[in-house]
Amino acid sequence: MAKNRNSKDGRSILLNLLTVAILVATLGVVAVYATIFLNPTLPFNPFPPPTANAALQEPTTTKTPAVYLPPTWTPTPDLSTATPTETNTPRPSQTPTRTTEPTITPTVDENITQAPFSPTFVLQTNSPSYTENFANDQECEWMGIAGQVFDLSGAPLSGVTIHINGALSSQAVDLYAESGSAEVYGPSGYEFVLSDVPVTSTNTLWLQVFDLEEEQPLSEKIFLSTYNDCTRNLVLVNWNLIKE
Repeated sequence: MAKNRNSKDGRSILLNLLTVAILVATLGVVAVYATIFLNPTLPFNPFPPPTANAALQEPTTTKTPAVYLPPTWTPTPDLSTATPTETNTPRPSQTPTRTTEPTITPTVDENITQAPFSPTFVLQTNSPSYTENFANDQECEWMGIAGQVFDLSGAPLSGVTIHINGALSSQAVDLYAESGSAEVYGPSGYEFVLSDVPVTSTNTLWLQVFDLEEEQPLSEKIFLSTYNDCTRNLVLVNWNLIKE
C-alpha cells in the first residue's frame, strides 16, 4: 500500500512542475509581446516597422537679382518667317436655280357640249365707213362712233343696245347706247362720243350688239380703228337683224 501511495505522489509532483513551467512560459511570451508593443523597434522584434523617410528640410530662400528693361525697348522682328503674300481666291459664281412651275391641266367635262354662238345681228354691207363730222357744229374738235339698226325687212329698229369696249389713248372705254337715241343719224340712230380731237388707234376698240336683260351678246365683236384725220373723225357702223 505504501508503494502505491509513493507512485501517486511522484506523479502529482511531476504534473505540478509541468504546470508551473507552462505558466512561466506563458508569462514570458506575454512579457515579450508587451515589450514589442511598447517598443516595436527592438532588435528581437520579428516584424520590425518600416524605416521612416528622412524628414524634408525647409527650402532655403535664394535671392534672384532683379532685371530692369531699358527706358526705350524695341522688339526685334523675327526675320526667319517670310511675309505671307495675299492670294486672291476667286469666289464661286452664283448659279440661279430655276424652279419649274407646275403645269396646270384644266379638266374638261366631255359630257358638256357648248353650242356654237349664232349671232342675231350682223354688220350691214359697207360698215364700218369713215366720214367727217356732220352730226354737230364741233367739226374737227370731236370724234365719235355712230350708226343705225335695221330689222329683217330693212326698217329702222329702235330699242337695241350697242356696247363699245376697249381703250383709246390708254384710257379705258366701256359705254352703252340704244338705237333710236340719236335721230340725227336716222330713226334708229345711236352715238358714242369718244374724244374732243381725232385720235389714232388700231383695233383697240370693239362694238357689239348686246342684250342687257339676258346679259348676253347678240353679235360678234367688231374691232375698229380710228384716225387723227378731220375727214375721218366719224365712224359709221350699221347693223342688220338676221333672225328673231
